[in-house]
Amino acid sequence: MGTNTKPKRIVTKIGDVFCVEFPDNTKGYFQYIANDLTQLNSSVIRVFENHYPIDSEETIDNIVKDKVAFYAHTILRIGIQFNAWHKVGNSKNIGDSELENVIFGYTFDTKIEFKSIIHVDPLTNWTVWHINGNLHDIGVLPDPYHGIVELGSVLPYHLITERMERGYNTDSRKIYEIMKRKPRAEYKSYIKDASDGKDIYICFKGDYFEKAVFPIEGKLTKISCDEAVLNGMEITSKKFSDTNWKAQNFITEEEFNQVWDTAL
Repeated sequence: MGTNTKPKRIVTKIGDVFCVEFPDNTKGYFQYIANDLTQLNSSVIRVFENHYPIDSEETIDNIVKDKVAFYAHTILRIGIQFNAWHKVGNSKNIGDSELENVIFGYTFDTKIEFKSIIHVDPLTNWTVWHINGNLHDIGVLPDPYHGIVELGSVLPYHLITERMERGYNTDSRKIYEIMKRKPRAEYKSYIKDASDGKDIYICFKGDYFEKAVFPIEGKLTKISCDEAVLNGMEITSKKFSDTNWKAQNFITEEEFNQVWDTAL
């Protein structure tokens, strides 16, 4: 005789702390801190900076005292359903004193003018707001906002976990010319850059150049950081965050290593 099972009801409440596990056997945490009526009444989370060994036991009190890496809107229920994160506890400490300083923003490449839709540069079409505050169309984002504005879109769970793991997202957006991608210090990013007509493969650790494969005199040549410094190569002063990389620039460690292993 068959049974009629219903999906388990998912209950979340302000203060809940969630854990995300990463492929390198570490884990990180975030906390559900508010609902933002200005953005579809979506859940607002604060993501904490530290990562921990996967088998470590962290207290909720210590987790929520950590430095905040970023704030974001997301849908908690879907992340739970897809096992992107799981609840580990709750704390009444939700960083209330910091919430009024959190600024969200987004841009569009179109706007309505004289009842017509026109195409515009998204960097001249910013809208910003505080949690549950009024929307403000401000045009060009003022310089003081550049380092603090948070992307205000409701982000799917995979973009939340990706940014937690890397420190940045790999999607293509013009706004990354303003909202610089800031990799975690220990995270290695692998880039394939063909902007000069020749494929260059670069490995950054955190924000800094570590090694690369360059086409030199028709041959793929390995260049370490030390060699690049000795040869006065400009790439040694180029930070990862200096460039608005496109989605297609990002490659896997395996793809980079295949090229590295065959280079001279």
